[in-house]
This record gives sequence, C-alpha cells and structure tokens, in this order.
Amino acid sequence: MALEVVADVARPRARTRWRTAAILAAAVGLGAGAGILLFNTSGPPKDRDITIYAKQYSFEPPIIRANRGDRLHLKLVSLDVVHGFYLEGYDVDAEILPQQKNALVRHPSQGDQRVEQEEITVVATQTGKFRYRCSHTCGALHPFMSGELIVAPNHSLHGGIGASLGLLVGFALVVRRREPTAAA
Repeated sequence: MALEVVADVARPRARTRWRTAAILAAAVGLGAGAGILLFNTSGPPKDRDITIYAKQYSFEPPIIRANRGDRLHLKLVSLDVVHGFYLEGYDVDAEILPQQKNALVRHPSQGDQRVEQEEITVVATQTGKFRYRCSHTCGALHPFMSGELIVAPNHSLHGGIGASLGLLVGFALVVRRREPTAAA
C-alpha cells in the first residue's frame, strides 16, 4: 500500500518535468528559428553589378561577399598594364587590357578560345572562399595580386524548416494527452 502512494506522488512530478522540457524545446526552436529568419541578411538570390579594378599589384575591391545563388555581373577594368583575372572554382580566366571596356574571356574547361566580353556573369553556386588572382605577369609583385570571393550559404530556407519542425515537436510534447490515472 505504501508503494502505491509513492508512485501516485511521483507521477505528477514526471508530467510536470515533461511539460517543462516540452516548453523549453518549443522555446529553443522558436528562438533559433526566429533568430535565423529575422536577423539573417542573406535573403533571396540577387543580381549584383560589380566592377573590379586591377592595378599593380592589387584588385579593388579586394574582397567580394555574396550569398549562394547570387548572380554576379563582373566588369573588369585595368588601370595601368595588362592584367589577368582567374577565379578559382568557377572556370573563368580573363585578360584585361588597359583602357579597354572589354576583357578577353575564356573558360579553361572548354579550351583556349577567348571571347571579347564587356562583363562576366558568375552564378555563386558554391559556398566558401574562392581566390581570384592575376593570371598575366604584370610585374615584380605579380604573385601577390589576389582577392577573395566569399560566398555565404543562404540560411533562410533551412532556418524556416528548422523552426517549423522545432515548433511542431514542442507543441506535440506540450499538448500530449494525459494518461488516465487509476482510481484509488
């Protein structure tokens, strides 16, 4: 008889702990999801026009930040001598002539044919850091002439899915039906 009394006292405490854990899980899920959705600056993919100026021995801008899915329209301008522009991971190599609007662009995987283009369009399909560098010897410090394309992942979709799942799990635990208690 004494054992039954202890079991009946412990059962409400276990339910309270489960509800508390469920509420905490829901709050964590909501907080994480809301943080990602409200404070994520990536947003939907964008079309961006970027002019890259090459001069001995640097590129301006030295760092380009983009989000996955962005379409980058790159215009290359040489301010002094002949420069190159090779973007790692994106199959782009160009020769930039001084005082010219157009660059001679080739895609190394497709051969050595160069095509004169005013701009190069790159879709940021891969996340990570990609170096761009001068691919035409332009002077003594040529090996140090480089820049970075940093492509961040687009978290909006994943954050929304995670928040929704966290919310569903949290509510499922909170709304869980009580087990019927045995009559004393």
